[in-house]
Amino acid sequence: MKTRFSLPDDTSIAYEREFHAPAADVWRAYTDPEIVRTWMLGPGEDTEFTTCEMDVRAGGSFRWVWVDAAGELIIAGDVLEAEAPHRLVTTETMGGSAMGGLELPASTNTVTLTEADGVTTMRTVSVYASREVRDGAYASGMDVGVDASYERLAARWG
Repeated sequence: MKTRFSLPDDTSIAYEREFHAPAADVWRAYTDPEIVRTWMLGPGEDTEFTTCEMDVRAGGSFRWVWVDAAGELIIAGDVLEAEAPHRLVTTETMGGSAMGGLELPASTNTVTLTEADGVTTMRTVSVYASREVRDGAYASGMDVGVDASYERLAARWG
C-alpha cells in the first residue's frame, strides 16, 4: 500500500497511510528516536541519518539531520501538542546544504492516528505559509522520501 498524498487547499499537503498495528505501537515507532532511526531514512540507500533528537511533549522540540552526496538536510521544529497515542502537532523548518542553503519557512504539521480493527491510519496535514512554499516543499521530493520511509515503518508489522 502506498502513502496517499493530496493538496486539500492552497497552502496544505495531506498524506495518509495505514499500518497493521495498534495506535499505541505506531505512536511509539513515530516518537521514539531509537525506533525512528530505523525507518525514517529517506529514499536513498546512501543517506546517513546522523542526528535524531526528539523531546515529544508540549514545549519540546525535535531535530533530524541526514547527510548524503547532495549535502546535509536538516528538519527541526517545536512540539505544540502531544496527546499520545492519537495527536501530535509540531512546527517544522527544512533547510541545509542539500537544499542549496535554502530554508523553507516553518510549516505546522498535525499528525492524527485513528485505530479501527487493529489497523491504524496515520494522517498528516502540513500547512505552509503560502502556496509557493507548499509547492516548493512538495517539489522537493518529500513524497518519495515519506513513502519510502513509511514502507520501512509498515514492514515492522508485516
